[in-house]
Amino acid sequence: MNEKAAETAQNANNTNEKVKSGDVNSNPIGRELDLFVKQIDSLADTLPEAIGVIQKVNLSSMRDFADFLANECTAKPGDGGKTEYRMNVGKYLKYRRLQGRFQKAQLAQQIVPRTFLVSLVSQFDAFLGRLIKQLFNLKPEALDVAEGTLTFSQLVEFGSIENAKDYVVEKEIESVLRRSHAEQFDWLENKFGLKLRVNLHAWPVFIELTERRNLFVHSNGLVSRQYLNVCKRHGSALEPDARLGKSLGVTREYFETAHECLFEIGVKLAQVLWRKLTPDDLDGADQNLLGVGYELLDEARYRLARCLLDFSTETLKRHGKEDVRLSMVVNRAQAYKWSGDDDSATRIISEVDWSATAPKFQLAQAVILNQFDKALQIMTNLGKSDAHLMKMAYREWPLFKELRKVPGFSRTFEEIFGEPLNTVTVDTPPLATESTGIVQ
Repeated sequence: MNEKAAETAQNANNTNEKVKSGDVNSNPIGRELDLFVKQIDSLADTLPEAIGVIQKVNLSSMRDFADFLANECTAKPGDGGKTEYRMNVGKYLKYRRLQGRFQKAQLAQQIVPRTFLVSLVSQFDAFLGRLIKQLFNLKPEALDVAEGTLTFSQLVEFGSIENAKDYVVEKEIESVLRRSHAEQFDWLENKFGLKLRVNLHAWPVFIELTERRNLFVHSNGLVSRQYLNVCKRHGSALEPDARLGKSLGVTREYFETAHECLFEIGVKLAQVLWRKLTPDDLDGADQNLLGVGYELLDEARYRLARCLLDFSTETLKRHGKEDVRLSMVVNRAQAYKWSGDDDSATRIISEVDWSATAPKFQLAQAVILNQFDKALQIMTNLGKSDAHLMKMAYREWPLFKELRKVPGFSRTFEEIFGEPLNTVTVDTPPLATESTGIVQ
């Protein structure tokens, strides 16, 4: 291995260690982005469970109500095709209680998904406020044209320039967050000299879902003229029967689309601003984006992974280190391959000349191209180099999930490392003794 390839290999090892350990968010923008992603993912993970509980309650209440009508009432045809039920007076309160429980369970099926969508957008708004605060910390001169002025008496009351600055930042953030979401992006573009919506295909989806959120908060989900006009202005697709006064809901598919939209826009927004305001921290931004892409691959969220990995390699033209860019290319090819698009994966991986890169990247190329015999030979040549990392990679990384199915893979692994592929040996500290008050 030549000196350049060795350096690239070491950088790749360091990069992957950081990604796996989560040590990719030393920059404040990265920390805010990481928190935002966890918050909206928590909502996306929880909603199906909440819906499942509500459906069970709904089914139970419907069954109890139907049993009451069938067993404790007398039914007869009524006017207009309706059925009338007669019951003893002493059972009427039970009827009302069972009917109310059933009706409330039905309402919960409508209200809870709406509430989760409102929370989803609220988390984006909170993230935007925190992000703006960090942007002002990185670029304090942007406050020179902040709205409003401070009187001398106010400055005296604050007691320090830092307290006065915090006040101005707080007021500016409040002013921005009171605006519409389109106006918020106008403000960001003007304040920091960026074009944030060029080729942002999720923008019409973003506008529609934020406007729908407003309907849930202010008009019980009934379509308003403002909703229709704003969506039309931004080219947002509407439901076929969306009309004035129509009640909108939130299906599971709609929520998933909304979640992915906010995830995409949040990551792209933070990354573009991060790179603009701290151009000397491209490596930190790259590490963050590489970590996001890896987690999406690891969780088999390939549609979102394709979107963000396209962005990381096609839209972003500058990177801190070449090995990180190459890792992004490999991950992008994986995102297409594991989602069933082998042709795109082959095209992406073939656009790079891997012959002069570190063996690990040549191994990735062979895996993407299904050249498994070549991949096993590269594994053998690599041997125990960086044994801890490579053992973990072979066992866990999404890159090797198809290679693990090849009969010779486990044998090659054991020949290299002297231990079975599917058995892990760990060192553990000695158990506490009884003298410490803790039972062994």
